[in-house]
Formats: sequence, C-alpha cells, structure tokens
Amino acid sequence: MPERLLDLGKTNRLVVVSDVHMRTPEDSRTEIFCRFLDELRDCDTLVLLGDIFDFINARQVFYHRLWEKVFTRLKRIRERGVRVVFIEGNHDYGFEHAPCLEVRECFDFCGDFVGRIQHSVFGNMLLLHSDDVVCPPSYRVFRSLVKSSLFQSCMSPIPGSATSFLFSRYAQLSRSKDAYRKLSNSFLTSCVEEFLSTKAHTLVEELKLCVFGHIHVQLDDTLNDVRFLSGPDWFSAPSAMTFSAEGHLHRSWLRSDVSVPERFLFASQGVSPQSAPA
Repeated sequence: MPERLLDLGKTNRLVVVSDVHMRTPEDSRTEIFCRFLDELRDCDTLVLLGDIFDFINARQVFYHRLWEKVFTRLKRIRERGVRVVFIEGNHDYGFEHAPCLEVRECFDFCGDFVGRIQHSVFGNMLLLHSDDVVCPPSYRVFRSLVKSSLFQSCMSPIPGSATSFLFSRYAQLSRSKDAYRKLSNSFLTSCVEEFLSTKAHTLVEELKLCVFGHIHVQLDDTLNDVRFLSGPDWFSAPSAMTFSAEGHLHRSWLRSDVSVPERFLFASQGVSPQSAPA
C-alpha cells in the first residue's frame, strides 16, 4: 500500500474518474475526457483515481506542455472552487515527489496516497488506485522502487520526450502481449478480504465505502459490510461516478454508443470472470 494516508476532509458532491489511459493528446479518450471536464458542474471535489494517462512523469515541464489542454482544464476547474485531487496509478509517476510547478498548480492534492474522505450521506470512504491490492508481493517491491524519490530523481535528467516514448511504448507492448488477464471473482474476493483484514480498518474507522481504480471492471458489491465500487475501462466504456448530496450514486456513461458492461460481483454472487488490466 502507499505509505501516505491523506485526509481529504468532507464532501457533499464527489465525482470520481479513473483509468482513462490517455495515450496522446489527440486520441479519442483524451477528447472524451476534455469534454467531460468542460461539462463538469455542481461538484465540490473531483478525484482522479490513477492511470489518467498511459504514462506521465509529472516532474518534467515537458509533460505539462504535452498535456497542456488537459492541465489547463483542471486548473480552470480548481479556480472555480472545486477541490481537484490526483491519486497516482501505476502508469502515473512523479506527482508524489516534487511535480513541476505548472502541474502542481492544477491540483489541491496530488501524489501516491490513499485518500480518506467523509461524505455527508455515504459516510467514511477510502479512495485508492488498488494496483497493489490485486498484485503479488513481487510487484509491490517493484512498485515501491519506481514510486520512490530516489528513482524519480534518477529519471529527472532524462529528457521527457525519451521517457514518454520508451514507457508509452512499453505499456503498449505489455498490454498487447498480456491483453487483459481474466479477473476471477474468487481471486478478487480473496484480495479484498485480505485488504479488509490487514489494511482498510487501520486507515479509517467505521469504513462504509471503498472506491478502487485499476481493475477495469464495473464493480458494485458489498463485502463484510463495506461497499466496493470501481469503474470499467475507458477503452470500451468511458464513465464517471457521482456521489450526490442527496445520497444518490450515479454513473455517467460518456460515450453515446457504449454497451453498458455487466456489473462485477464478488465470488459469493457467482458471476462469470471479466477482463482486468495488465
């Protein structure tokens, strides 16, 4: 788990987006995401729950220039009084350790952390990317290395154009060879049970709801009296979740031709496996 727990305070209307995986400023997901930001209204907190980009090292001005139209919109939203929170994913780097000034101005909080927030109706919530929740211990060691200040400092002198090309290419190759591994409901259930027994209740008392990024399935189920939510991937079904002041959860489908994916449930519900990210 990320070492830092960040208390985001209270919210009445929360919007959460994750796993957009924008590859270029011109790709279709970028256009949908920018349109979503332009149309965002009546919201006090926007949480970007990791892997918004397919690769970015936010320490470098290069990436701010490359993604200027995205960052400009985020800064504009923040200037309207909306709290903008960026929680790093496994494809987002450099937000934790000294992001460049231009990037930092776009967010109230950004980095590799678990977010704790109290909704006026939904109660105490955790927000996390969850890549280390569903990955083996060997990955967690790798994760701690690449997210470290030392690794980021070593990467900093490398030109942004080089890191962007190399890591974006690596992400595409990795995904093409590994496609989307099947995420079985029994495996996800065991991961969440371990998370609940070892981590979750040490992070927040009276936990009511937990929002995951990373797993790329539409999850909405309850385990041990905690409701778990995640959104499907943006490759097939771009979406955002809104937690309203009246206590309603609304998932907005952001593409008109989307085929709404089946809801993924824990093993006790007996739902067939679905796709999960590489």
